[in-house]
This record gives sequence, structure tokens and C-alpha cells, in this order.
Amino acid sequence: MVNLKHEVKTFSKEEYVPDFDESFDEVSVHLKALSEKLYNLLPDISLSPDERLERLARVIPKSILVSENHLTARTKLYKLRRRLDQLVPDKNMDYYEKVDYLVGIANDMVPGDMKLYKKLEAIGDNRYSDIGRD
Repeated sequence: MVNLKHEVKTFSKEEYVPDFDESFDEVSVHLKALSEKLYNLLPDISLSPDERLERLARVIPKSILVSENHLTARTKLYKLRRRLDQLVPDKNMDYYEKVDYLVGIANDMVPGDMKLYKKLEAIGDNRYSDIGRD
């Protein structure tokens, strides 16, 4: 029988926080600005910023197409619908109602007049992860 009771050194929460060159606010400002610039250049609403950049990358002959940034609208819609079905398995609701349902939960968790992204930041993300985070 193996004795699993070993003394384990634990780290403080602060020790898990990496040192970043840019603050979260700086990252947010730059991400928003780059996303807007790419959107203004390629205003197809079905494209993410990554996909817009992937299209622009065509002008660099030796660049390699990153296929995860090159999905069809049909594939993106399929993935969104599957995820909504996982999150809200009610077959009597259409996909727009499922999104509204999720927003309603966020509004219940953080009442008041606040942008949804601010409410989600306040809620935090305490979910388990398929990448080993718990």
C-alpha cells in the first residue's frame, strides 16, 4: 500500500500570478484598438479579429495559413449552437432565447445597470477547466 500522505509545499495565490509587461487595462485598450482597426478594414461581421488578420496575412507569401482562424460561417454557427445546447439543454428554447437566458442569469447574479462584460468580470470565472485548472 502506498502512503499518499506527503507534506506538500503550497504556493500563495500571489505566486501564481505571472509578471506581465502590460497591465490588463493596457491589454484591453490594445486588443480593442486592433480589433476595431481590423474590423474597419474587413467589416464582414461573421469574422473574428483572428480571422480578419488571417485574411490580411495572404499578402505575406511565406506565411502559413492557420486553419483554426479560417472557419466557414456554417462551422462557426454549428459550434455556437452546440455550445448553447450544452449550456442550456432546453429543446423548447431557440438559440436566441438561450443567449437571453444566460444573460438573465448574469443579471440575477449582478443586479443593476451595468454592461454585461462588467458583470461577467465581477462574477469571475470559477469553473473547472478541461486544461487542468480547478
